[in-house]
Formats: sequence, structure tokens, C-alpha cells
Amino acid sequence: MAFVEKIAKNKKDRIFLESFFLSEVRNMDDQTIINQVAILEPFITPHKKEKIKQVLANRTNFITILLEDILQPHNASAVLRSADCFGVQNVHVIEDKHSFKPITTIDRGSSKWLTLHKYKKAKNAIDILKKQNYKIIATTPDPSAISLPSFEVRDKLCLVFGTEWTGISDYVKAHADGFLTIPMFGFTESFNISVSVSIVLFDLVNKLHNTDIGWQLTSEEKMVLTLEWYKQIVKASEQILNRYAEDTL
Repeated sequence: MAFVEKIAKNKKDRIFLESFFLSEVRNMDDQTIINQVAILEPFITPHKKEKIKQVLANRTNFITILLEDILQPHNASAVLRSADCFGVQNVHVIEDKHSFKPITTIDRGSSKWLTLHKYKKAKNAIDILKKQNYKIIATTPDPSAISLPSFEVRDKLCLVFGTEWTGISDYVKAHADGFLTIPMFGFTESFNISVSVSIVLFDLVNKLHNTDIGWQLTSEEKMVLTLEWYKQIVKASEQILNRYAEDTL
């Protein structure tokens, strides 16, 4: 995005600004999105178009992740990489005490393919996610929680992962719909958070794919992501779209 490149002072600013402008896609009407996809499509290589098609076929909003006040940004960035690899599109982040900006050397660029949602308080995040019909499932080392191998995927799931040192907050514990634990057999009490996310997603996404639940994205959701990703790939996308708009006046 040429405009973003001009006003961004550094890589962190560029990532933030790109996320801001791409979020505008979600406020467009369907026809505008379709038109802009058609304008940018000639600038996408056949290989990249095929890759996008394959990724969209395995993307899901049925499972989402909520990270609560993660202290170390490299851990949260590694989570983004896992989310992308397992096809989980939306990642939610609570920034009560610690803000989060992805570290691209850690997430390997995965943040630009995901949809990030940020909140100041756990209440805000949980209220919104429950309104979207997600079951809030908090992860915990407590052995009394449901063991991952026994957990059944039936409802839309929001998997909550807490801070590295204290785990999930009391608020999350009080408002969770259920608790999930990963079986462990050593002296250490818990896994690193990025490892925990990878283990849980590997298990639950595979279970989801083996159900008859309609977990795939809708055609409208796929079109929105297609435009967002096209804008990420085509460096001068805003200039191209603006020029086309001027030519059609």
C-alpha cells in the first residue's frame, strides 16, 4: 500500500496502518468488494490465486482464539503463526496491562493473513464473543478440567489462553463455559503458550474437519478475505483502485 508506506515511520506503524485500512473492507457493500477484487485480480499471479483458493477452502471462524494480556510479544506472535497454519482466521487479544504488536520475524508474516481483534478488558471481549454464539473454553493446567483427547467439538469455540505466569484471570474463570487441559506427564506444570495453542489447535481442528458441522467460511466471508489479501499482495493496490475510480467518473 503506497499511501501506508509514505506515512509509516517504521515497520510497526506500517503493520498497524495496514490493519486499519484493510478493516474498511468489512464495511463495504458486496458489489464494491466484488468490483475491487476484479480490478486487482490481473495483478495476482496464477500460483498465488490458486494458493488463496486452497487456503480459503480450509479457513474457519468456527474456532477462534482469545489471548489474555500476554506479557511476551514473541509468544503471542508465535501463536499467530500457529493460527494461520491451522486455518483459524480470527485471533482476539486482550490488552489490559500489556499491548501487543506482532513481531514479523516470529510470526513469519502470518499476521497479515489473519484478522486481529483487540480489547482493553476481558469483559469486552467475552461479551462480544458470547453474542457471536461462541462457547468460552478456558485452557488451564488444572487436571480436573476436561482432557483435550476427550473434548468434543460441537459448538463454536473461543479458546482462551492466559498470561505466561498466572494463566487466565479470575474474570475469565468466572465467565467461561468450560475448561480444557492438555495431559502432561513430566515435572513441569505447563507448556509454553505458543506450544499449548499448537497442540490444542492440532487436536480440535482435526476433530472439526471430521464432523459434519458447516465449519467453512461463507462465500461472502471468502470474498472479503480475498480482497483483503489482494490488497496485501499488490503493493500499489490503493493507487490502482483510486485510478480506476477516477477513470469511471
